[in-house]
Amino acid sequence: MARILITGGAGFVGSHLARACLAAGHQVHLIIRPGSDDTRVQDLRGGVVRHNFDLQSETALKHCLSDAEPEYIFHLAARPRRPEAPDLSDARDGMREQVQVLIGLLSAAATAPRPPKIMIRTGSLAEYGSAQAPFHEDTREVPVNAYGAELVAATQLAGALQRRLPFPVITARLALVYGALQSTAYLLPWLITRCLAGETSMVRHPEDRRDLIYIDDAVDGLLHVAEAQLSGGTIINVGTGFAPTMRDVARLIIAETGADPTLVEYGPADGSSGIPDFRAATALARSLLGWSASTPLAEGLVQTVAWYREHARLQEPPSELPATSRRERTGAP
Repeated sequence: MARILITGGAGFVGSHLARACLAAGHQVHLIIRPGSDDTRVQDLRGGVVRHNFDLQSETALKHCLSDAEPEYIFHLAARPRRPEAPDLSDARDGMREQVQVLIGLLSAAATAPRPPKIMIRTGSLAEYGSAQAPFHEDTREVPVNAYGAELVAATQLAGALQRRLPFPVITARLALVYGALQSTAYLLPWLITRCLAGETSMVRHPEDRRDLIYIDDAVDGLLHVAEAQLSGGTIINVGTGFAPTMRDVARLIIAETGADPTLVEYGPADGSSGIPDFRAATALARSLLGWSASTPLAEGLVQTVAWYREHARLQEPPSELPATSRRERTGAP
């Protein structure tokens, strides 16, 4: 049994990772920011240790690490969607939450009475931005928005500080994750719930290609990263290497939900969000981890639609994506 600490423990990926770790018999600690929606982990109350504080509180963070003494830290906390502000305050807030929080976490972990064995932090394929696909780990990043740039800064900082740390820090760059419990602010659950409710929807950039990884595969990939004994500073893609068009994804969802195809409209075929092909190269994961995603998109969508169909009575489908998340309607990062 290992002691595991997950930041962003109430989030989509964090909650699934917590369940997987509990199922494996580990002791699981979750850091949950006050005010966060914790409905994803309410059923885990008896199985996990919750630490309710903001990661920007270095004092609380040090107390948490001293109490939990984690052997493995999964740093998943992130807030990828912010309205773009004229004064660039969104970028300033993002740098504070991505970079300053990372420095605080590394500092607290490095100086803890018992430092962890390893820290795994999640990045995103969004870091590669408009670089040539498929994205290899040594590809020069060309982020197209503040979120991608913030993650690149955090990734590079972690690598630069590695020689000063008593534990390795590994960055797992995730493809676009989907599955049960995901917020309808994101493309797939939004489109699924709209189709199930018989509501109209729009896929604005239908020919854009997106690497979509099922949540169980994403969690399995992260656990393989934790056990692989990689060198500190390693960057590794956790994706499928397969990038269907958003038109094809929409058609699969229409077929699985039984929706009227005329309810889904499509933007112009020659339009693009700016990243026409968002796809991971996966050879390094196969080589270093002995891992590859195993859930075909069609199978993952069957399971995802089944979950949202079962829970449809508990929630009203959104009439429109939040303004800060409209990019997700096309599957863009």
